[in-house]
Amino acid sequence: MARMASEETLPLLRDGTLHRTMGEESENAKARNKAYRGVSSIYGFFRSGIFASDATTYDPIYMLLNADDQEEKDALTEQWRDYKLKELNFIGVMAALLAGVLTSTGSWPHLLPAERATPWPARTAWFCGLVLALTSITTAADHYIRLCRLSTHRDSMERIRQLLSGIKVREDNESPGEVRPKRLQIYIWQLPVLLLTASVICMILGMLFLCWAATIERWPDEPWFDDNARIALAVSIVTAVCGMIFIASQISLYLEGNSWGPL
Repeated sequence: MARMASEETLPLLRDGTLHRTMGEESENAKARNKAYRGVSSIYGFFRSGIFASDATTYDPIYMLLNADDQEEKDALTEQWRDYKLKELNFIGVMAALLAGVLTSTGSWPHLLPAERATPWPARTAWFCGLVLALTSITTAADHYIRLCRLSTHRDSMERIRQLLSGIKVREDNESPGEVRPKRLQIYIWQLPVLLLTASVICMILGMLFLCWAATIERWPDEPWFDDNARIALAVSIVTAVCGMIFIASQISLYLEGNSWGPL
């Protein structure tokens, strides 16, 4: 014990290397765990937090699959189905409106001279956004119809749970264990909103390409900071601010959702 105490008080060993005390090792372990939790949280946010946070997608399905009795299972399944139908209906309407806006991009006011065509990056982004919006509509309609058709069966709630259920984990031979949702199903039901968001991003990128193309083509032959440059700069600033607000709101919702704890 005396030898250990003397080693803890000495900063150097006989060979000149630093001695790491138990307190220092504990602090280093805490720092590593904190850094790991931070990296894990960021990874979880980008992997699923933005569009498929566990608290709002995985947990409700897990609850309806592992309810205590059959009546509660049916009630939770019916609740999940009803709100999912409302969500799909809303996404379908929004995607249709966005597709209508994207089809009208050809008539938008041009910042380029009359003889110049719209730059290919802008047209590419808009056409990709249109395809994504139409795919979002089709996917939302397909999910909506499938849920409606499943609901016409006598055992509709059980069929919906079978569609969502994945691996059954048994703790021992006697207990029934828990049923975990299929991860693939979690992301499949989020496809409409993912496609809709990607379509919005493509539309915004096309607008930025169009605004900056009118400015870049005059440089360096002519002064570039003209009215077109002011428009491009203003649009870019507003886009950046809106993007930061959107990401901040998503982070806030993600953190709040993860702080709910077990449901």
